[in-house]
Amino acid sequence: MLWLKPFIRRIWRYFLLPLLIVALAWVIYFKLYGNFHQVDRELYRSAQLYRFNMPYYLQHHHIRSVINLRGSSQKQWYKDELRICKENNVTHYDFGIPDRERISLPKMQKLITLMQNAPKPLLVHCKAGADRTSLASALYLYAVKHRPDAQKAISILYGHFPWLGSRTKAMDQSFENYTTQEKDQ
Repeated sequence: MLWLKPFIRRIWRYFLLPLLIVALAWVIYFKLYGNFHQVDRELYRSAQLYRFNMPYYLQHHHIRSVINLRGSSQKQWYKDELRICKENNVTHYDFGIPDRERISLPKMQKLITLMQNAPKPLLVHCKAGADRTSLASALYLYAVKHRPDAQKAISILYGHFPWLGSRTKAMDQSFENYTTQEKDQ
């Protein structure tokens, strides 16, 4: 049993501590930078942006409309978002979808239509920019831009983690359902 203590220290030092540091850096990055990414010339994606970073992204990327996939709210983040959009002459849309349930085909089609018709450049966001935003980005790339690699928008690179029993796998299933339905027509 004497060998166990140094073994546990090595595991902590060489595996768990670096893993914890990487996870903490990832969380800080997502909070500060808002998981903001360019999908193509007309579409950007992000997590929930706040008073300190939303004006920068709207102005720097000349965003003309925002689609909030969280839906309307009485919370301060929502009030700030509406105010910042208004101050920057940005059209704001609420299109709430769940992140742990499959999305119906008609609802996905409505989202695609909204993304097609919204003034561009367009920013789509949810809370973390990982699940609902990934689905919206993939739908846009597939249905609007006709990109065969659209599935790549639903990725761990953006924080989407559909494994180990995660119910966010519903976003992958929704996209697969949409693409299968499209091919059948």
